[in-house]
Amino acid sequence: MKKLLLLALLVSQTVCAQVEYQAGVVEAALKENAHGVVRRHETTFTVKSAGEATQRVRSVITVLDEPGDEHAKTVVGYDKLSKITNLEGALYDASGKLIRKLKKADIEDYSTYSDYNLFDDNRLKAASFPKQPTYPYTVEFIIESTERNLMFYPTWIPQDQEHLSVEQATFTVNMPPGLALRYKEVNIPTPVVEETAANGGKTYVWKLANRLAVEFEPLSPPAREQLPIVYTAPTDFEVQEYKGKITNWSDVSRFYHSLNDGRDRIPDYLRRQVIELTKNETTTVGKVRKVYQFLQEQTRYVSVQLGIGGWQTIEAEKVAVSNYGDCKALTNYTKALLQAAGVTAYPALVRAGEKEPDTMSDFPSFQFNHVILCVPDKRDTLFLECTSSHDPAGYVSDFTGNRHVLLILPEGGRLIKTPAYQPADNLQQRRIDIKISEQGDATATVRTRYTGLQQDDYASILHRLNHDDQRSWLIKRIAIPAFELNTFAYSEQVGAVPAVIETLELTIRRWADASGTRLFLPLNLMSSLSSATPLTQSRKTPMELGSAYDFVDSDTITYQLPKGYLPEYRINPLTIDSKFGTYTAQLSMEGDRVVYIRRVIMHRGRFPATAYAEWVDFRKKVAKADRAQLVFVKSN
Repeated sequence: MKKLLLLALLVSQTVCAQVEYQAGVVEAALKENAHGVVRRHETTFTVKSAGEATQRVRSVITVLDEPGDEHAKTVVGYDKLSKITNLEGALYDASGKLIRKLKKADIEDYSTYSDYNLFDDNRLKAASFPKQPTYPYTVEFIIESTERNLMFYPTWIPQDQEHLSVEQATFTVNMPPGLALRYKEVNIPTPVVEETAANGGKTYVWKLANRLAVEFEPLSPPAREQLPIVYTAPTDFEVQEYKGKITNWSDVSRFYHSLNDGRDRIPDYLRRQVIELTKNETTTVGKVRKVYQFLQEQTRYVSVQLGIGGWQTIEAEKVAVSNYGDCKALTNYTKALLQAAGVTAYPALVRAGEKEPDTMSDFPSFQFNHVILCVPDKRDTLFLECTSSHDPAGYVSDFTGNRHVLLILPEGGRLIKTPAYQPADNLQQRRIDIKISEQGDATATVRTRYTGLQQDDYASILHRLNHDDQRSWLIKRIAIPAFELNTFAYSEQVGAVPAVIETLELTIRRWADASGTRLFLPLNLMSSLSSATPLTQSRKTPMELGSAYDFVDSDTITYQLPKGYLPEYRINPLTIDSKFGTYTAQLSMEGDRVVYIRRVIMHRGRFPATAYAEWVDFRKKVAKADRAQLVFVKSN
């Protein structure tokens, strides 16, 4: 009887295992709007001590079509503190029959080294299966690792993108006695199940089932607000003999300070040089600008990612000799230079990147990927991007602007905000003089002043590309059907909000359409806005306009017409008001000269889902206005 029961159990387990590889049993609802279905996603994170843990991730995904082929590969990173102990994979056909298993030859192992990563021990293992001739098919990957950098605990995202559904997923964290887990749940329908283990520790289990595929709507909130996620973090941890504790942001600040304390000393000769450099400056801002300019002229950025070196800076004395460093090293070095000039400054940890989400202020943990320098100055505070070779002192762009940063203080720091640039800071001020021939050809002189966030791309190419590459880059950005770029030039205006001046000389073929005695003249040469994507069904998520929508664009275009042409009709001034911004356009005639003035003011914000219809209507009206043309008739 015992043998029969054991045989029945084994058969049952085998059948269950086969089912999860069979595509035909997937429910229709899970396949709707999906390129792949997560059949099983099992993550187990076992903490053995404050300094060591193991992790096992098993994923089984049924690929439904060609866009889902990306799920037939996996990439996992590791370094000297993280070791991949096992990487397995298997490929199954639609019926669940094994086609092949992953071989060692299918696994690539390579460094993440790049030109700016001078010191980097980060590596990747990548495995993939060849493209399959038929769909659906199923892939399985098993990844096991040991972790010795427990500053970081895993983030669980079984449904990590749109067009991916989830049949079943579990996340298990095993904690030993004496170590506490901290976690944050987002969009998790059922709460965690906590159990006391036999050894006195605790086990935490999260489950997710039958999660339908999602498609992100235009201008929807960040993915992390829409997908199910569990963030975890330690309370007590240890990495390379450094011990830390996190219960609040002050703890995070104190640990970072302890890693880097005493590394901000510079040689005496350099201290004397800084004093001499700043001796005539009577204000903090003046001293900061001098030191920052010195930094930009004397140093260059490289990345250093070696174990705890990802968080511990190179000593300022070494940077003084080598003249290079990563964000931590250059920030620490600048702090030391300012200290020599009598200016107090503090590092500030930030989650940087134009598309990176802001730090979760309610979950103290190591969420950061960058360091900048904060210089308090009475009521004003300057932030310095010490890796930039050209940004003016105090300008942070949208790389680190408008987000929380953790101020590093000896006694424990706090979260503060970096500057948020307003529409009036982000200008595009354009003046164009155009001469039109009777055939409709045109020559144009264009002068544009970009400021704030609108100048970022132009400042970058000005310092990064040579003249020929700048020309190629510029030609791709000019949205005129048929033109020749005769000359162009760039110059900079340094300030708290920097500016770039662009001047262009263009020859434009058939800008105006000549037909008989009439001349059809489009009015907006270079700044037209397109329509917004209309909805095909009811909107579900709020609408979010980010920093890219915080701007003011103004165009003044003067057209010199051929002799003898008069307008067939007048265009009245136009104003389009909405909660998202304001559009105005007006026209005036002075003999054979037409002056067209257009202005758009936009501002960021989050709006309810119902507002999207208004957004589509607003953009439709603006796009129509930007297509306006004036008809001229040649007089006898």
